[in-house]
Amino acid sequence: MIDLLKKNGPFFKANLHTHTTVSDGRMTPEQRRDWYRDHGYSILAITDHSKYRQYPELSTDDFLMIAAFEATKMICADPKFPKLKYHLCHMNFWAKDPATSVFEPEPEVYDIGTINQYVARMKKNGWLCSLNHPGWSFMTNEEVNQIRGVDAFEVYNHISEYLDNNGSDPSYYSQYLKSGNFAYAIAVDDAHTGYNAEGKLDAYSDMGGGWIMISMPRLGYPEFVEAFENGRFYATTGPEIKECYIDEERDTLIVECSPVFVISLKGVHTVRAARKVGGSDELTHAEFPLAEIREKEPYIRLELMTMAGKKAYGQPYYFDK
Repeated sequence: MIDLLKKNGPFFKANLHTHTTVSDGRMTPEQRRDWYRDHGYSILAITDHSKYRQYPELSTDDFLMIAAFEATKMICADPKFPKLKYHLCHMNFWAKDPATSVFEPEPEVYDIGTINQYVARMKKNGWLCSLNHPGWSFMTNEEVNQIRGVDAFEVYNHISEYLDNNGSDPSYYSQYLKSGNFAYAIAVDDAHTGYNAEGKLDAYSDMGGGWIMISMPRLGYPEFVEAFENGRFYATTGPEIKECYIDEERDTLIVECSPVFVISLKGVHTVRAARKVGGSDELTHAEFPLAEIREKEPYIRLELMTMAGKKAYGQPYYFDK
């Protein structure tokens, strides 16, 4: 049996992209931690714009803070340039070990080669990183596909989808993988909302819309890094992936999940490698024989969708690795 979820213990709910009053968020770090802890999360990364913070004082036995920041100054906004020359690229960086990871401010320029060099230096200095909301950033597929070295790719960014209708990026992700790159799929909130001038929660909220479920033997910083580096997680906006494994004797992929409308296997082709469709949110089990799929697809990855459009994303599984 080959476990595509790579489980190594229970699953913990995590949001790896959020903002506070340290930059342009509307909650203090403590308030942001409290909200996520009170809503069933176990892990939070505060990724304020170009401001690295660690927050060890906010971690408890049952809640883990990840030291992080969002690099947001990699832009080209020179007013002398034509309007269509405006570019930006945002990336999250998470410290693998806050005691030893060396922080370096991002370059204040939009140039793919310079960005890739920065990513390489940061990874050498002990960081994990992601490419953030390429759709919201209006990056082209050509630009995205030239990015190298990221560990993760935001397939869903809640504030971008919720407020701007351009935060769901699985097509960018598919093209990124098809171009020969690799990164794990993540879903995030990128939360900014919080308390208004009257001390009340904003009428709309960008919290609790996208997250990952990550499997670890226990809640700890080294355990999180090991699980993330090895892809022991899936991304979701609602559906739960309970099991996803290959029965080697039958050469069949087995999927167990919360009730959904569609269970799909994606590959390099435009639509799907295989798909099961229910009459409603009634599917909780699917089996996909893999013999024919292996002949045309170098990899597969699982996607689930409910009638309401909530989705879950498994990680790519390559047949030859």
